[in-house]
Amino acid sequence: MTSPEPLSGQAARWAGQRERRQAEFVDSALRVIAQQGPNASLEDFAAEAGVARTRVYRHFTDRADLERAISARVAGMIVAELEPLWRPEGSARQMIRGAIAAHVGWLAENRNLYAYLRRHARPDDDDGALDGYAGVRRAVADHLTRLFGAYLSLVGVENQTTETIAYAVVGMVESVSERWTEQGGPEGSADGAEAADVIVEHLSAWTWAMISTALASVGVELDPDLPLPPLL
Repeated sequence: MTSPEPLSGQAARWAGQRERRQAEFVDSALRVIAQQGPNASLEDFAAEAGVARTRVYRHFTDRADLERAISARVAGMIVAELEPLWRPEGSARQMIRGAIAAHVGWLAENRNLYAYLRRHARPDDDDGALDGYAGVRRAVADHLTRLFGAYLSLVGVENQTTETIAYAVVGMVESVSERWTEQGGPEGSADGAEAADVIVEHLSAWTWAMISTALASVGVELDPDLPLPPLL
């Protein structure tokens, strides 16, 4: 297969300009969604960006293309916020609490963006791309599956239920924290922050209960407060 022809100077400049304008418009859309909620209109996005509605389609193929771009940005924000999950350290309890606190904290501050992501989940959202709701959910569950499997292998246990437990944990944390954001106070409020601490403690305890039960079923006992060895 031959390599594609490199873009000419003018075409390359246009492509770069188009990407910049797309990013700027998505920035504007995120600000509007954060303020107005997931029902914000294309007209609202255009007004925030300072352009006519019709000019939006100079940079996006159609409305679905714009929705995908916004969803991809929100998905990237969630993934970036989950650093304690991608690079776990400390004890099992610390790992669990750190990841859940990061997730709940992000939702507390960005519930409208999360609602937009959920509302615009697409039928093809589970095609392996990390650009939508299902993609984030799958990436987290797959990472947990590998994490559980790696730690079990350190004690000589091969277990086929790691994926089941991973998806169970993701489903519980996701549904409970999402319900909490729907019932919670205004973003950034003192009451919301206090409620966040409570929900993090509950979810951390329930998550450990699920994991410890799964460990016991294969004959493994683990002190949740002892540091775990780092994984390569």
